[in-house]
Amino acid sequence: MTANVQSYLEEKVVWNRSVDPVYPFQAEFEGDRLAIRLNDFPEESLYTLMVNGEEVVSFDDWPELWPKP
Repeated sequence: MTANVQSYLEEKVVWNRSVDPVYPFQAEFEGDRLAIRLNDFPEESLYTLMVNGEEVVSFDDWPELWPKP
């Protein structure tokens, strides 16, 4: 079951680097596969959180509880 958007942004998610330059970070959280997509900044938000292959939320500021890999 997919957690709500706020739980992803307000919980500690441990990210791993990937070799894909478009999706440079991947993680698992409560059974979901997460990925961060880099967007065409500044025309778009810097990042998009993908959950199980679907866009969930776009944002510019990396959440404080997410240690960057």
